[in-house]
This record gives sequence, C-alpha cells and structure tokens, in this order.
Amino acid sequence: MQTVSDRSTPPGPDSGFLRARREAAIILASWAACLVWTIAYSHFFGYRPGPVALVIGIPSWVFFGILVPWVAATAFSVWFSLCCIKDDEDG
Repeated sequence: MQTVSDRSTPPGPDSGFLRARREAAIILASWAACLVWTIAYSHFFGYRPGPVALVIGIPSWVFFGILVPWVAATAFSVWFSLCCIKDDEDG
C-alpha cells in the first residue's frame, strides 16, 4: 500500500520553458500592438478625401501608420533580444 509520502508528484514545467513562454508572450503582444496601430491608423487616416499631407516626401498616413511602427518594432526587437532574452543555463 502506498502512502502519501511514497507518491511522486508530477514535475512542473521547466524554468527554461516558462521563461521562453514569457518571452514569446511579450514578443506576440508587441507584434499585436504594432498590427493594431497600423491597421487602425491606416484605416482612419489613409482613406480621407482631399489633399494628402507629406512628411519628408511620404504621405503622412504611410509615415505614421506604417514606417513609425516598423521602426519602433525593429528598435524594440533589438533591445529585447540584446537585453532581456536569456540563455538557458541547463544546456
């Protein structure tokens, strides 16, 4: 007959798995934020009738709706990969 002390508990998730899942969630959230910004900004400002304002020769809705989130996502990706993602100590 087994007692409570004889039963082994199933192992929980590995710390490397938990860290990787957290990092993936952060990356997915940043991607989703840039997607929502791009779709919303381009929808509301890209279909306006009339003259188009230019920012350094690019239509303003393209500059702020596509170029700015692209540059922000690239900067965030570089920062996150260099400063936040850790190697797995388990090997």
